[in-house]
Amino acid sequence: MVPKKILLVRNDRLGDFLLAWPAFLLLRKALPQVEIEALVPAYTTPLAAICPSIDRVRTEEPDLSRNWNGKQFRAALRGCEADWALVFATRFPLAFALWRSGIPHRLAPATKIDQLFYTHRLIQHRSRSVKPEWLYNVELARHALTLWGCQIPILPGPPYLWMEPAEVQKNRTEFVECQGLWGNPKLVFLHPGHGGSAQNWTPEAYAYLGSRLLVDPRVALVITAGPGEEELARRVVDGIPHQDRTRLYVSREGIVRFAQHVAFADLWISGSTGPLHLAGALNRPTVAFYPKQRSACALRWETINDAKNRLALEVEEGEQEQEDLDRAVRLIRERFLTVPDP
Repeated sequence: MVPKKILLVRNDRLGDFLLAWPAFLLLRKALPQVEIEALVPAYTTPLAAICPSIDRVRTEEPDLSRNWNGKQFRAALRGCEADWALVFATRFPLAFALWRSGIPHRLAPATKIDQLFYTHRLIQHRSRSVKPEWLYNVELARHALTLWGCQIPILPGPPYLWMEPAEVQKNRTEFVECQGLWGNPKLVFLHPGHGGSAQNWTPEAYAYLGSRLLVDPRVALVITAGPGEEELARRVVDGIPHQDRTRLYVSREGIVRFAQHVAFADLWISGSTGPLHLAGALNRPTVAFYPKQRSACALRWETINDAKNRLALEVEEGEQEQEDLDRAVRLIRERFLTVPDP
C-alpha cells in the first residue's frame, strides 16, 4: 500500500546527505502526492529546506546518531506520524530510536544488530564499495517503491540542486566585482579544507597546484574555507605567487549562500569532502582527490554530476611526490582548461 507520509533519514555528514538527493528525487517523481519529511542534523537543515523533493524538515535535537538518551530520541521524533521511515545509513542508536518512535514500517540496509529494529531490510553490503554511494541510496528507494507496488520512474540526470541561471549569473557578477577581479575570468575554486574522513592533499601541494594552474592567464583562483578552515586556507594563499589573481573566500553566511557561490564555479577542486559533493549536486566540473583504501575510494564516493564533469585522482599517503603533482596539473589542464579550437 502506498504510504500517506514518508520520513527520510540521512543524518550524517553533508556529503552523505547530498548523495541521497537522487534517491529523494526518485521518490518524489514516483509519489508526487505523498508527504515527504526528512530528518537531518542542524547543519544540513538549510539545504534540506531548499530540496524540492522534501516537503518538511525535521531537525535533530540532539543528533540521534550519537546520543543514547531515550527521552531525547522520542522528543526528536514526536509528532512525525509517518507511515514509513526510509533510513539510508543506520547506526544502532538511530535504529533503536526509530523502533521506539511508533512509526509502523521502517526500511534500512541490513546492518549487523541494527536490522533487528527494522520491519524491512535490504541486503546491500555497502562496505564492499562495489557501487557509488548515491546508487546504493537509489536502490533502497527503488526497493521501497517495489514494496508499495509503485511504478518506478526513470531517474532524471543532474543537476540535483538546481538554481535559476539568471540568479547564478547575477551572483557571479557581484562576486567578481566584490573580489576585485578583472574581465571575465575562469573561476577555479580550490578547497583545501576537509572533514577528516579521508586523506587529502597537504596545503603545500594545493599551493603548488594553484600556482601551476595560474600560468593560464584566464584563470582566477578562489581559495575557499568553511568554519574553522580559514587558517589552513591562508597557508595555501600565502604559498601562491600570483596574488593578483588569487582570492580567499571564507564562507560566513551559511551553507545555502555558499552553495549559491559554488553554483558559478567554472571548476571545483578539493579532497573527498562535503563541499565537493555540493559542487557535484550543482553539476559543476569537479576534480576530487581520493585515498586508495576501499571504504573511501573514488567509486564509492563518486560525485553526482555528469561523468564529463568529474575527474577523480588518487592520493598517496604522506607527502605528495612531485611527479604526482605534475600529473594532476596536466590532467586538470587537459580535461577542463584546454582552449577550444575556433
